[in-house]
Amino acid sequence: MDCLTDDLPLLELLCAAGEVQIRGELTSSGPHENTPGAVVNTYVVDGGRLLLTLWRDRLHEVTYQTPAESGEAAARRNDRLFAYYGQGDGWTEILDNGFGKTYRRTDQRRYALWSYAMDITTFGTMDFHQVKW
Repeated sequence: MDCLTDDLPLLELLCAAGEVQIRGELTSSGPHENTPGAVVNTYVVDGGRLLLTLWRDRLHEVTYQTPAESGEAAARRNDRLFAYYGQGDGWTEILDNGFGKTYRRTDQRRYALWSYAMDITTFGTMDFHQVKW
């Protein structure tokens, strides 16, 4: 059975800001709360919201606020997202804090966060992650 989260947009991290195209309504754009010079654009898409963080004129972070209808749908969505953003590399779980899990791609160039409590998934570059925190 198809779910709204089955067709979420997949974006290329580090693409030029001008190349980012989303089918959805831009509902807000503002500065990132922790990173000077970074901008967060929020879009309403089928299945929820998408937050895109642009920094140094490149896409550095994608957050999927797209709660699934069931545990099975969430697993299917996450399998698709982790496979895409993994780009052939695996992921290593770094931390489970009881609220969510933190992952690193095996080449250490990307990170992922999955809040199983809120069913929100974020993928980003390690360059941005180091500045953001």
